Formats: sequence, C-alpha cells, structure tokens
Amino acid sequence: MFKFRYHIVFTSLFLSIILWLSLNFNQVYEIEKTVPVKININKPFAVSGNIPLKLDVKFRGIGWNLIRLFTSMNLEFNYSINARKKDQFIILTKEFLNNNLGLMQNLQITSVSPETLFVKIEAYEEKYVKVEPNLIINAMDGYQVVGKPIIEPDSIKIGGAIDILKVLDTLHTSPLIFDNVNAGITKNVKISDSLSNILWFSQNNFDLKVNIEPTADKEYSGLEIKVKQVPDDKEVLLIPQIITIQLKGGVNQLAGIDPGKIEAWIEYRSILADSTGSLKPNFSVPPGCSVISVKPETIQYVIKKKF
Repeated sequence: MFKFRYHIVFTSLFLSIILWLSLNFNQVYEIEKTVPVKININKPFAVSGNIPLKLDVKFRGIGWNLIRLFTSMNLEFNYSINARKKDQFIILTKEFLNNNLGLMQNLQITSVSPETLFVKIEAYEEKYVKVEPNLIINAMDGYQVVGKPIIEPDSIKIGGAIDILKVLDTLHTSPLIFDNVNAGITKNVKISDSLSNILWFSQNNFDLKVNIEPTADKEYSGLEIKVKQVPDDKEVLLIPQIITIQLKGGVNQLAGIDPGKIEAWIEYRSILADSTGSLKPNFSVPPGCSVISVKPETIQYVIKKKF
C-alpha cells in the first residue's frame, strides 16, 4: 500500500519558502517609517518653536537590509544642543539622519518630512498647570456620568521655554473613549504627548475616576427664585416666587442633593429686555444633573420703585 511521506512534503515546502524569501528579499524596496524626534538642551535654556513629535522617513534598500529597520536599528532623531545664549537655527533632517543613524550599504534615505526643523532657543522656566481629562464617555441606556471626572493629581509642574509657558495654563490627558459604560471607571492615564519632546513634566501618569450611576428622576418643591443685579432703587416682585422642578441625574446623586443648594434666578437685565411679561428662570444644579420640568414654566414680574 502507498505510504504518504509527510517529511518529504514538509522539506519541500520549507525549501520553497527559503527560495521565495531569497529571491524576494534580494530585490530593492522602498518603505516609510516614523522616527521620533527628541531635542536635548542644557539648562537654563529650552527649545521653543513648532517641533514635530515624529518625522516621516522613506528608506530605500535591499529587502534583507530593510528588515533591520524593524529589528536591530534604533530609529530616533536625537539632537543635542549645547546652548550659550538665546538663538535660532535650522536643522536639516535628512542630512542629520544620514550622518547619525549608521546606515549600511544598499540602504539609503530618499526623503524626510519635514525637511527642516526651525529651532528657537529661549530661557527655561517652570510653573504649575492644571491637568484636565480628555474623555468621551458613552453610558449604556439607563446610566449616566455623575459629577465631573476626577484626575489625581489635578496639577503638575512643567518646565520649558518661557514663551510657551506664558500661554500654557492647562494640559490634557491622552484622548480616551469609553463605550457602553454601566459602572464607575478607574484607570491610569497619561498626559498628552503633543509637547513631550520640548517640555519637562514632573509627572506623566494620573489616576482617573469617573462616577457612573443608574439614571433617575426626582421632584424638588419649594424653590425660591431670586432676581440678580437689581438696582438699589428698584425691587422686583415675582409671581409666583416659589416653584417646583424635576431633576434627572444619578440615583444616588439625587438622593443626596440638598434642595437648598439648587439655585433658581432671573437676571434683572433680562426683565428690562423682555416684552412678553413673563420669563423662564435659570438654574444652577449639580454636575451631571439636568432640569427636565418646571412648574410653572414661566414667571411673571412687577418692577417697583423703592421709596
């Protein structure tokens, strides 16, 4: 009976693969890679200007040599500056990479984007800035975000060029999206890296906490409406002065709300600009809550002069 010999098939397949690789990897190809940009400078100076985080670099060479770009080569645009004064100059990116990457024969850089970096040297400074979460949270039906997301710590010290720090008061975390959420979120997040190659951060990791609760409705009655910014010689009578509102929010959040902390008001200037004789009040409610109904919806008013 014929006996199938698997080892012959496997050997033939292996040799075919080796032959295919040998033929194809000896041909010339062109590929594109991103190369991170890092600028090092001595204090008390710092780098300013629009320095990209990465360069788009095209390499051309034999297939076997191109493999090194993914394995053993350290692809980085690492430029060091020994500054003695405020200055500005241009770096030719292709020339620098050709001189510093240690490329072998049959491997060359055909293009770099951007071709030049405009570097400005400024005085170094440090300051504290707020950290804000950059989030999109899509809760499941019947759930919602309660309160504001909490970042700990909520501020950090940063260092960099004085002209950059002058206009920088807030940093954001890297963008995150949470879908179909039905429970609280606790996650370690990082600062956005948009300026990481020219700024120093005292901390890069932060603890994010977001409270998620089932959605509920609750009615609050006996809320007094106030009129803001009334002139000293005037008084405004509201009809009615007391209203009832219905809030939508987290079930535990609504249970813990003090009605005295819900603010309802009408601006005096809105009364002066009104031609209908009645206005809708404004409300200040806890973050994550929303007013879904008001009884009555509009308020009448009478302006009186004080004697």
